Amino acid sequence: MDHRAPLLPHAATLAAPLRTENPAMMDELGLASGYALYRAVLPTAGQGLLHFAGGVGDRAQVFLDGAPVGVLERERHDETLPVHVPRAGATLDVLVENMGGVNYGPRIGTPKGLLGPVTFNGTGVHGWDCHPLALGDLTAVPFAPSAAATAFEPAFHRGAFEVTEPADTFLALPGWTKGQAWINGFHLGRYWNRGPQHTLYVPGPVLRAGGNELILLELHATTDTRARLTDTPDLGPVNP
Repeated sequence: MDHRAPLLPHAATLAAPLRTENPAMMDELGLASGYALYRAVLPTAGQGLLHFAGGVGDRAQVFLDGAPVGVLERERHDETLPVHVPRAGATLDVLVENMGGVNYGPRIGTPKGLLGPVTFNGTGVHGWDCHPLALGDLTAVPFAPSAAATAFEPAFHRGAFEVTEPADTFLALPGWTKGQAWINGFHLGRYWNRGPQHTLYVPGPVLRAGGNELILLELHATTDTRARLTDTPDLGPVNP
């Protein structure tokens, strides 16, 4: 995976932002899936508590001036995060992942994104740029050659591989943390190193004889610059 493009600096290339006083939920951004990146400026520096009223839907990574400072998850009912703001005017980025909708019971239609106003030490954070990142088309991602893959930031990674005879296979990503994968523009699915599944199925018709392209969106970091194709699926432990 020898080409790379960090997500946060290039968010506007992928989706023009909607300017709002308080964060807009994903459905207000026209998003049924994917991610939303929320960006605002914190006017004061120092130690403090970020409070996300209503929590998040479903998982939010929080950054200050591009540096990761924490993760909030709906399943843990997270609403607050202690942070050290390095300077007045620091950029607050919140990348929220929609991890899928519920299709039965009372939680049908549960909202996604940031679900209410945000405060820092009790003072409202206003003036948000909300980027709807559906990621249905990755042709605008500005890849550049890169040998480094270990930066702790969300980034797209791209690699090429040759196929002699297309056939069903499985994508394995040892050393990678959490994200999504595409081959030749076809979305294979999500990966997460906590498992239990550790491979993604690659249907033979997705591949073509000759050159092929793999793109990963890695949300955290990787200790490897390679991906692997294997003939053996790893779907986690089998219960007796």
